[in-house]
Amino acid sequence: MTTISTPAATQGDFFEAAEHVDHRLVGARLRPLASAAVLAKSVAAAVTAGLSEELAETLANSAADQQQLRAALRMPKIQRFGVEQFTYIEFDVLTWRILPSPDNIRFEGEHARGMVGMPRFGARDGQPLLTFEMRSAQKLIDAMGPRITDMAENNPHVASIMDRGIETPGWLSFLELTTDVGTVIRLESTDGFGRTVAAHKGLGIAFKDAAWNLRPGSRRAATLHNNLVEWADSDVVTDEQARMVRCAIMPHARVIIGYSAPRGFDRARRRLVAHLHMAPPMNFSIATTLNAKANAAIDKLHERGLLPVPDDMTADEVRDILDGSNRAHNLYEDQVAVLACGALNPPHNRRAARVVNEAVADLTGAKPRLEERTQLAAEVALRGFPADKRLTALRSSLERAWRWSALRGVELTWREPLELLLEAIRELVRGDDTGPAITELAVIASYHMVGGRTQLLTRSEFGGRGSSTEPAQILTQMTRTDSGLRQLCQIVLDGRAERAPQELPDGVQPRNKRIPDAETLTAARLRQLAKLSDEQGITHDSPEDLFAAAIQQFQDCLEQLHCAAQEIESIVDDTGVTLVDKLGYDNPTVKDTLTTVADMASEWRGARRRAERMRGDLDSNGGDR
Repeated sequence: MTTISTPAATQGDFFEAAEHVDHRLVGARLRPLASAAVLAKSVAAAVTAGLSEELAETLANSAADQQQLRAALRMPKIQRFGVEQFTYIEFDVLTWRILPSPDNIRFEGEHARGMVGMPRFGARDGQPLLTFEMRSAQKLIDAMGPRITDMAENNPHVASIMDRGIETPGWLSFLELTTDVGTVIRLESTDGFGRTVAAHKGLGIAFKDAAWNLRPGSRRAATLHNNLVEWADSDVVTDEQARMVRCAIMPHARVIIGYSAPRGFDRARRRLVAHLHMAPPMNFSIATTLNAKANAAIDKLHERGLLPVPDDMTADEVRDILDGSNRAHNLYEDQVAVLACGALNPPHNRRAARVVNEAVADLTGAKPRLEERTQLAAEVALRGFPADKRLTALRSSLERAWRWSALRGVELTWREPLELLLEAIRELVRGDDTGPAITELAVIASYHMVGGRTQLLTRSEFGGRGSSTEPAQILTQMTRTDSGLRQLCQIVLDGRAERAPQELPDGVQPRNKRIPDAETLTAARLRQLAKLSDEQGITHDSPEDLFAAAIQQFQDCLEQLHCAAQEIESIVDDTGVTLVDKLGYDNPTVKDTLTTVADMASEWRGARRRAERMRGDLDSNGGDR
């Protein structure tokens, strides 16, 4: 675009004037309001190109030049981003037909945290159409207000667009918007949120105008269009009128009319926007950037069937929880942390790790470093916290704790903390200091050690030198002894009950209530306990430890007995007949011993049921609180 200068102006005035584009240059792209017959031709051309009647009408009503639109429909273009392929057309779009997107990439972190107050886009199967439903149009307007205001006040390009018009086109998508005032179809600002906000500000219109008031065929929309056409060809206009003409059109906008992807259009469109904004990276907030990367990785893991899926859950449920689409789930936040760590921090050189790397590299063009995967996992785990300065410290501490290689690929079970503790101690006694129960308990505890009422894990400024122990070292040291595991269990119980963490006194078992004379655990004291655990080794002092070891030995003996019995039944003669069937086996001692053991096991089961009923009574009376 060229600019208009005034020869008689001073140098200062010249540079000021040179920033403003002559409104007639932009206005030359605007045509008078099309007749019904002309619109019908454009609709027919769009239907021929594969769009439904409703989408075709939306397209025709959005065009600044109907001839240009029909020419574009005859020659659609295709662009691929990763595995997604989009069919689009380029034409000049009237900016009051574009809706500032209610699901914008700038909201990514807030969306995942449930702070936006609006749902995510949905999609129709196989159609390039987004869906969005809110019961109240007013609540939608109220939710969009602060985000539009923030963009208008803080984006440096807004003033430039009002002075120069939109010089860089954006991508647009069809959106079916449903509220209590009905259903409308508009174009939404897929990759043009800031540009759309600036253009609307220049036009003097609001979100509700683009959504409902300036609907096609309305008197208000026709008046606006006719006025802009009149001003577009006039050299006698006010500054406000010239600005409105400059803001009336998004030239060469790319409107998506088809797509091919292994996911729904809503997720494909989200990936498209992430591609455009993160390769090369732009100056989004850390939370927005990390959430965009994490969601891309979660989508790809889901498509490859590599998401860790606990019993009684589906892969879709896991995906929706991890990408923030479902915040109304029944999982504890520490359980979500286990899902995040297991999915986004998989074992190195495994297929899942390669898929996470591919998804991130697909967006940014660069393969992520090993520690970046733990950073993505930590961001997803901490979505319950606002994206402020404290979140940066929490995320840094948690991702450093999760650099412990034993935690990669951790799996979520539904065991309660005390049950998990018993199994973790069994693993420790057997010499498996990185068993599944130990690692699960460590991840659950690490969440509360970072995000609890008292932050117990803090990253070191000086690495692991001297007394400056890193979070991963502390976590490792705490899992090396039974006393350390009990302390981790107590931290989990206190965290879930929203209590300050208690230091577990010597000889006291973890419990889900206030412990008499227990001190509040601090970060400094935790470092001391971790060092003691590292020096102390396994104590084996408690009867519970001996019980756990004996139970494990009993289970091992049972397994050996079962294998021995199967071995007897596997031996056959030359004719293929099992020898034990021919020769038999009769030893009265064996039968008596098995009967005695079976009776003992039956009594133990009865004792277990009585203990569970007693715990239930305590829970109902508040005894465990």
